[in-house]
Amino acid sequence: MTEPVDPDWVLAALDDVAGALEQLIAEIDADPEQVAETLREGMPAIFAKLNYAWNTRALGPTALETHDHDALVAWPQDVGI
Repeated sequence: MTEPVDPDWVLAALDDVAGALEQLIAEIDADPEQVAETLREGMPAIFAKLNYAWNTRALGPTALETHDHDALVAWPQDVGI
């Protein structure tokens, strides 16, 4: 059986990811010669936001009350790679 997922929460979290990705794309577009540095600086935040969306999918807004923010932005243990 799968756990319940809060679709409104997930969409809000993914919208945050989309905004960060759009910003990163704009920064690279504005200064393509700095792409390596821009990626190095921007990608960790995007991964953290994606991880947050996944790790909080069942918690919904109660995730905001979680004090272990590091665990919420960490690579999901249940995703595997």
